[in-house]
Amino acid sequence: MKCPWALVSVLWEDAFDGENGWTDIAHYKPTKALVVTVGYLWPDCLKGYLTLVNSYFPDEAEDMQTVGMPVHIPTGMVREITVLEQPSYKDDDLI
Repeated sequence: MKCPWALVSVLWEDAFDGENGWTDIAHYKPTKALVVTVGYLWPDCLKGYLTLVNSYFPDEAEDMQTVGMPVHIPTGMVREITVLEQPSYKDDDLI
């Protein structure tokens, strides 16, 4: 059995802010904050967002009920999604 949701790596552009305190605009050069997040893609969780979770219970794989640490990334910030090979488990592998 394996999670019915795709295991993905997502490259996305995070929101960011500048330096603390006074900023000299003549010398300030903002840089993009690119992030890579890996997780299971929770389909249709929240409109306008790509939602990933980092954990699930294999015994719930056929009827997902519980997940760990959802992350919501605004879809407009997503730059690339790569589907990864995910592990699968047999019932006798589970403790």
